[in-house]
Amino acid sequence: MRALLLFSALASAAEIRSVTVDASKVIGPLRNLQGSNGCNTTATAALPIPLHDLQEPLARLWPSHGIQHVMIYTWPDVFLGWGLSGTAGDATRPENYNWTDADATVRFILDHGAVASVQFNPDAGMNATLSSAALLGDIGFMIADRYMNGAHGAGFHNALDLIDFYPEEDLYAARNADYETSFAYFAGFARGVARANSSLGVGAWGSNRIWTPQTNYTLTDPFITQFYQDCAEQKVPIKAATYHFTNAQYSFDPYDIKRLTDAFRRNVLVPAGLSSLPVWVTEFDGNPGGALPTSASALASYNDPAWFASFNLAVSMYAQDADGLEQALPWTGFGYGGYGAGNASFPAWFNETDGEPVPLNAAAAWRLQADLVVNASSRLEVRGSSPDGFAVLAGRSATADEVQVLLNNYQLDYDIPRQIAAVMAPELNTSTTADPIIQSNGLLNGEQACLLPGTAAVIPVCQTFLEATVRNNTSQGYQLNITNLPWDATTSYEVQIARVGGGQVYHVVQEAIGSGNSFEITLDLPGNAQDLVKIRKAK
Repeated sequence: MRALLLFSALASAAEIRSVTVDASKVIGPLRNLQGSNGCNTTATAALPIPLHDLQEPLARLWPSHGIQHVMIYTWPDVFLGWGLSGTAGDATRPENYNWTDADATVRFILDHGAVASVQFNPDAGMNATLSSAALLGDIGFMIADRYMNGAHGAGFHNALDLIDFYPEEDLYAARNADYETSFAYFAGFARGVARANSSLGVGAWGSNRIWTPQTNYTLTDPFITQFYQDCAEQKVPIKAATYHFTNAQYSFDPYDIKRLTDAFRRNVLVPAGLSSLPVWVTEFDGNPGGALPTSASALASYNDPAWFASFNLAVSMYAQDADGLEQALPWTGFGYGGYGAGNASFPAWFNETDGEPVPLNAAAAWRLQADLVVNASSRLEVRGSSPDGFAVLAGRSATADEVQVLLNNYQLDYDIPRQIAAVMAPELNTSTTADPIIQSNGLLNGEQACLLPGTAAVIPVCQTFLEATVRNNTSQGYQLNITNLPWDATTSYEVQIARVGGGQVYHVVQEAIGSGNSFEITLDLPGNAQDLVKIRKAK
């Protein structure tokens, strides 16, 4: 069957993307990257960031949105003996722990069909007057023994996947002097975890400086340039290199998740002898600082739920092609949004009501992708996906009775990063930033920005990033051609095309019945909208 729908003549041929899917060519699995970072515990009650994953109405939606992995953003400080001597400070003694909050959080995640990971960063752990590598090793052992082996009657078995050790330890340039201590503490903790259970591993450092620019203003970052080599040479067990993709506010380019991951493996992990080490992006978001666009039109574009959903989904879709990337977790994740340092606002996925959560575009788009990666996880060859924001993934079901194609038309109002760059430029340390600070295209120049303290608009940290560029995705539609559907030419099939965006959070664009082993359609697709095309063999 050849199904063809033409859209408005206002769209030129150059604005229609040609997409071809060969349903006979499986090129590997589609990974489930549907996780979330933001699950709170009671320890977050005093924080300025309300995190909401740990709520029954939201957690009931995890399965339908494909969420099988949840990172606990604020792990409660389970050890009670910091700074104490004698038996009261002995980290090998069970009575010196309070597991109440941690147990409740892990059980909640498991009970809702996901596995948990942990951000481990108790305040005392990096305090040299209170902590030590040996002490952290004992704490790591006790955590792993409890949640992986069920020690002391806890009732847990293989409940954790990863512990991310002191994420963002390299974020502040002033902390570089602490590298040797930090490495010793990581090594002690990781070896303690491994003593208890080798399946639970430790990662580091949730870095914001994963990119290592070679410029005369580059600050040395031993947490990147030295750490992985030290792990290899000293045989320190490490499960994953972790970083935070939180440096996109200068270009809002979701494809950078692939560029950064690939370059990090090529330039850091391979020379260190860790060529096969998995990479986890344990946090990603578009703009971690408080700087916002200054014009009403750009601010409206920035606050548009459709734009946020499209950026979020594009990061996750492009992550499928990042070399050795095993997880990419959005933050603040699957919930109602919140506020962070610098008064940064993190957009909501749902509106909170007295009843069920009301999905916004981000949640609805996440659910489209969940359908693909859960129900059609054999990845198919696609032609027509582009790094410029027009992303396409396709898959086939294990029983070969369904083919799905997910299309995302990410487009950016470039006044957003230009105006953010203008706000941030006066706050940058010019000795550690490119000259001139602003490119001729209005975007931030260079590959590193160190922000000065003393302002509420930004966080005084150093970040590295790929230089901001302007992409040119002006697509308004697509022509999709699917060949070699996994049945013969006489077989009937059903088609459904569901859309998120285009003025509605979710609606079905088309339902049809056809026959044959190929399918073609041309449809409009507004900027920052997503389509999921599903073709199912008729019963």
